[in-house]
Amino acid sequence: MDIFLRPSERADLELHVRHRVAMFRAMEYGDDAGRERMAATFRDRLRTWLSTGEVRGCVAEAAGEIVAGALLQLKEALPNPLSPQAVRGYLFNVYTEPAHRGRGLGRRLTEALLAVARGQGVGMVDLHASKDAEALYRSMGFEPTPEFRLILDATIQKPGQWQERRP
Repeated sequence: MDIFLRPSERADLELHVRHRVAMFRAMEYGDDAGRERMAATFRDRLRTWLSTGEVRGCVAEAAGEIVAGALLQLKEALPNPLSPQAVRGYLFNVYTEPAHRGRGLGRRLTEALLAVARGQGVGMVDLHASKDAEALYRSMGFEPTPEFRLILDATIQKPGQWQERRP
């Protein structure tokens, strides 16, 4: 079965929302109520971002069905001594339907969106990887960074995947 990539369209909005919910469910990140709240907010923001071009997407199609997708946000960056660029890329929502995993779609989608970033003159792209995807991103040259997070609201649960990330 041939699988081809194409840029996301506004009509792909619900697909990207569904993928985001499925991704967090698979990582056991939050509960169903939290994922529902997230989906509503994400839908509204992504609709705007896709319209303004702040987010670019890519999907993989097989026999007219979308089987994977990914998104790239072009976001304002704080100045730093490594790069004078005011825009950074943030790769997110990389998701492949379970029946189509193991075919390199995550890599293909990531490469396609990295080409978009390069075409926009972006010199640095960040992402947050699940434990399962770390090997893929390392093989593509991504490196772990010293990012830390402090949860200030006691009602926010710490995701299980944070437990064994770094020594």
